[in-house]
Amino acid sequence: MDESVIQGGAGGHPAAWATGCAHWLTIHDDLLRGLTHAISNRLATVTASASVLEAGLVPDHRVIEGLQRDADRLEGLLQALRQLPQGLAGELEPLLLADALAGARRLVEEHPALRGRSVQVHPVGDVLPVRAEPAAVLHAAAVALLAAARCSTAVIVVTLETTGDVVRLQARGDGGTDDPVQELLHRDAEAIRWLLTTSAGHATVLPEGCAFTLPTLPASRRRSR
Repeated sequence: MDESVIQGGAGGHPAAWATGCAHWLTIHDDLLRGLTHAISNRLATVTASASVLEAGLVPDHRVIEGLQRDADRLEGLLQALRQLPQGLAGELEPLLLADALAGARRLVEEHPALRGRSVQVHPVGDVLPVRAEPAAVLHAAAVALLAAARCSTAVIVVTLETTGDVVRLQARGDGGTDDPVQELLHRDAEAIRWLLTTSAGHATVLPEGCAFTLPTLPASRRRSR
């Protein structure tokens, strides 16, 4: 199957732009539900442990260890929750796609599509920094991971590679897809395109996922002169 490209920028098709925005809002709500559900579960266990202390009982060491684990988990969930808001027209900043990908993995780990999936990351050669909106790139990477999860029964493979003046993030599942999934992948790519509009990003639909490219930091600086 040929790869199809959806290009970002103000010249994109208005219908695709609107579809991408709407699809991202759907994904955003799914991510929010997953995070709030996980926070609710952790709070329930903390409340149950607190009732033991309130009753004046001497807690087992396992209760104390469990409280510490829940506190650490809650801190991680809150950090992921802080990454969810989408700023409008944020500043372009130098960043590494590997860092954005790490944040995206934390953001999507409570999403039902990612439970039980392992993610393997393979940098290829020297992966240069890009210049883009940090929140938008993190969210685009999250969408790419979810797109690959639609096509995966277990393993998601992410590659990062510099090719000429762009850095490419490619996320693939380990299985084929039917027509309904392919339609969703096109919507995922449109959402990525919308997120990366001001960062000059390009989104690509793959047979088993999605990919996107961003200009390298040197290329972006040359364009801004």
